[in-house]
Amino acid sequence: MTPAAPVSAPDILVVDDDPVSRDLLVLMLQSADVRVTTACDGRDAVDIIQGRREGTFEAVFTDVQMPRMNGLELLDWLNINTPTTATVIMTASQERDLVSASLRGGAVEFLDKPFDMRAVLRAARQARETHRRRTQQRAAAQRLLDIADINQRLTRSVLGSGGHNANNIKLSTRFYAIDEASGDLIKATVLDANRVMLVLGDVSGHGLKEGFLSAYFQGIIEGMAHQAANCHSIAESFNRFLNEQWNDQNQMSIGTSLSACFLEVDLAARRVSVLNCGSPGVMLSNRRGAVESLAPGGSPLGWFLEIEPKKVTAALDTAGLLQLWSDGLEAHAERIGIPPLALAYRILQAPPHSLADTLLKGADDDIVACRLEWCSPQAGAPFDDVWIPIQRETLPGDSAGRIDEVQGSWSRICRFALPQMGEDLIHDITLCLREALLNALDHGCDNDKVKHAHLELLVDGTASFLHARITDEGAGFDTTTAPSGRDPEHISLGLQVIRSLTHATRHSEDGRTIEMTFCLTPATTP
Repeated sequence: MTPAAPVSAPDILVVDDDPVSRDLLVLMLQSADVRVTTACDGRDAVDIIQGRREGTFEAVFTDVQMPRMNGLELLDWLNINTPTTATVIMTASQERDLVSASLRGGAVEFLDKPFDMRAVLRAARQARETHRRRTQQRAAAQRLLDIADINQRLTRSVLGSGGHNANNIKLSTRFYAIDEASGDLIKATVLDANRVMLVLGDVSGHGLKEGFLSAYFQGIIEGMAHQAANCHSIAESFNRFLNEQWNDQNQMSIGTSLSACFLEVDLAARRVSVLNCGSPGVMLSNRRGAVESLAPGGSPLGWFLEIEPKKVTAALDTAGLLQLWSDGLEAHAERIGIPPLALAYRILQAPPHSLADTLLKGADDDIVACRLEWCSPQAGAPFDDVWIPIQRETLPGDSAGRIDEVQGSWSRICRFALPQMGEDLIHDITLCLREALLNALDHGCDNDKVKHAHLELLVDGTASFLHARITDEGAGFDTTTAPSGRDPEHISLGLQVIRSLTHATRHSEDGRTIEMTFCLTPATTP
């Protein structure tokens, strides 16, 4: 039989400028085999603690009224410099007004003077238990930070300084975790001179185990990708690991799973392949911001022995972007009444971690957003010329009666995604959108519910312009010829309002599409 480990004696610092009270308390504690060190005031206590080599004291018993540094000042210093140490405040009956301040400051107990032996020993036991619990919590928190650091190192972009590489690819990512050891991940791996693999993953659950699993999966991606494995091989390999090694097959409970979306971007072939295993869909948009949703759905890895992921291939424009995010972003977007595209845009535009205590406060799940932009050499334009979508919606042709409700959503999107906007500009934008959409519904769609009107809101790469595009499924019209009975310039009152409030306006698609551009920054005078 292995002998039990010896239990060390409690280690307590007694601080009191009254030698009689100090010596009496020392005798009481030593009678219970407590190791005791003494100090005559708060400043003396700080010097002893700072010069100590054996680690922190488990507890400090301190008087309140002392010269140089009183007990409450010492309590504040201990909270900052030795947060695992438990503090017991000693008070006389006339100092009861200090008790509440002591407890608010973090004291675990207080003792009345003159001392009662049972109360002293009870306070010592409680202080030691508090120290033990705080030490465990601090160690657990440090382990979480270590796992978070591992994830951060593994997630660090391999595209070079600033998220760019020689092929004009730019990667922007943001993490907002509800726990330090997040199971969410974004892994970018350069496959060769023209190809990049991008993986967004979300391990079910939150905590240390999920952080370890996330770090392990990122190592799998890195190793297999450099062995020329494709996305499907990596997904199958990790799915087998979850089902056969990680999850306990003898338990009836649901095991750990991983929602993951794999992207292989080939700039030479101008193609992207998407393999989705339970993540939200990928948003692909071209240089002008036209959005296409790729590969939504699929089952997470770890659910079934055989995976049937949603896999699609799409062509890439000479310049454009891909956006993907976690379930947590979609859930929070729904909670605050904002489209996921608008929330992703705001998160990626803001400095890292800057929204945790404001717009993202109260999120129930980790939030991860990622935007991969490219600009092929033949495009001849910088990233700033690529439009970024913040909203797209489709309305039935008979939706004119809902125009007030729809207009309210535009105002919320503008305030949320573009906080630099003033209320006057928001009013002008929503008025123009209202007039253009009503024209599309009433005249383009003829209020026919079978037909639809489509709206897209986009922002340029410098956040200097908002672009709106409204398209209907009607027959269109000749924008160069004024029909009989109309004014010679073929401009309705609604179009006059639009043209007076926009930076630029144009029709296309035989009149079925109207595009409006609004300047978000004030014009500068030379």
